[in-house]
Amino acid sequence: MYTNEYIEQLKQLHGNVKKKKGFGGKMKDLGKFNFFIEQWNPKTVLDYGCGKGVILANLKEQYLNVSFFGYDPAVSMFSNLDYKKYDCIFSNDVLEHIEPDYIDDVLLHILSLSNKYIWLRIDTKPARKTLPDGRNAHLIQELPEWWTSKISKLISPNLTYINLNENNRIDVAIEL
Repeated sequence: MYTNEYIEQLKQLHGNVKKKKGFGGKMKDLGKFNFFIEQWNPKTVLDYGCGKGVILANLKEQYLNVSFFGYDPAVSMFSNLDYKKYDCIFSNDVLEHIEPDYIDDVLLHILSLSNKYIWLRIDTKPARKTLPDGRNAHLIQELPEWWTSKISKLISPNLTYINLNENNRIDVAIEL
């Protein structure tokens, strides 16, 4: 689902002590995720691409009756999955960072891990950060229509909720 060279670049970014708040190191707006998690009432949630785990920690504090887990192959403490299936997969500002040749594999991996629900937030514009090799950190910069078409084709044609916010991020909620 990724090349070793790319994971090494991400590990450099995650390990940069000067940028403690980058790549999963700060709390971000979650759109309507809180509405959906309360409606869905999952028992287990996987933060797919959790980075340093700040959002994950915040969600654990906010929803005490939900078991939250993190996965990020570029962060050693989150590089393994705890279960084979989770009630809900939550992925916030991750998919645009995937190498383009692997996006289908990653979306199918997300689908394979979910029992019931999927929440995706995807940025559609260039990132402020660059990779060590000079590329923009958002390796995939596509229009919302491209993303919804791909998600509909690979995960589910029935998207429960789609919204493009003022920051050009698309939110997608899926009930399987």
